[in-house]
Amino acid sequence: MICTHRIEKEVCVVSIEGNIALDGVNEAKSYLKPHLDSPDVKGLVINFEKVNFIDSSGIGLIVSIFKTMQQKEGKFALSNLSKKNEEIFSITRLNRILNIHALEQDAIKAMGS
Repeated sequence: MICTHRIEKEVCVVSIEGNIALDGVNEAKSYLKPHLDSPDVKGLVINFEKVNFIDSSGIGLIVSIFKTMQQKEGKFALSNLSKKNEEIFSITRLNRILNIHALEQDAIKAMGS
């Protein structure tokens, strides 16, 4: 798994390439921690465009990030999910509590409102 990020205003946009699965969750947590802890980051978008697969530990990571952002009164969204990944969030009903957008720019724009 490869993680990259950029800051757009007060929104950290993280792009993940590969699988969000057991073997990479701790690596992703370590990568995200400074951004989650930063008082300058008011929103976090995870771009799923290049995510092939997410397993239960990856779902746990997403829920953990969601809770952390809620606690710091920040915003959190996912973007660019494949049909397969959309289905996983639908089956787990997380699509009802997470902000999921078709495009990264839509997710960033939603952070401003």
